Amino acid sequence: MIDCFLSVTGLIVCAIPMLIIALAIKIDSKGPVLFKQKRLAKNEQVFTIYKFRTMCVNAYEIGGIANSSNDSRITRVGAVLRRTSLDELPQMINIIKGDMAIIGPRPILPVEFKKYKNNKKYRHRHDVIPGLFCTVDIDLRASATREQQFDMDIDYIRNISFHSDLKYFCQIIKTVVSGKNVYREEEK
Repeated sequence: MIDCFLSVTGLIVCAIPMLIIALAIKIDSKGPVLFKQKRLAKNEQVFTIYKFRTMCVNAYEIGGIANSSNDSRITRVGAVLRRTSLDELPQMINIIKGDMAIIGPRPILPVEFKKYKNNKKYRHRHDVIPGLFCTVDIDLRASATREQQFDMDIDYIRNISFHSDLKYFCQIIKTVVSGKNVYREEEK
């Protein structure tokens, strides 16, 4: 209920900035404002995640996941949205729908989990609702390996509490504001 309340409040507060972002995306490049993609949720169920589009249309099919700030598929507006994590704002809709929480393991593509499908430890990351933010976002963000991310997800799940979620949320805000480790190449 707290996640839903905060997301509804967030959508109200961010309504005008989100409209400005949508307009900027439309002016900057052809294609839809929102990017929709299938991701894994609790119990390995598939759901559609919403984000502001930061890349050209069909970017994933052209070259997979962007791991570099120099990726030519990233639009000018998209570069700013990624650096500030504003591309994630539409996920508040996913939270309201019950697909996601504010804090939890980041939902990944089904194809990204195939390699780990038989790993009993890592399958536990899908015992909880995925999150808009996760513990890996505090320091590592995109510079983390999948194994680092999944190990941190498991530690989070084993120690989940309202207090820890509140602490992580405050730490993540600081990281997002600093704009560090948005891409794997930026590991420090």
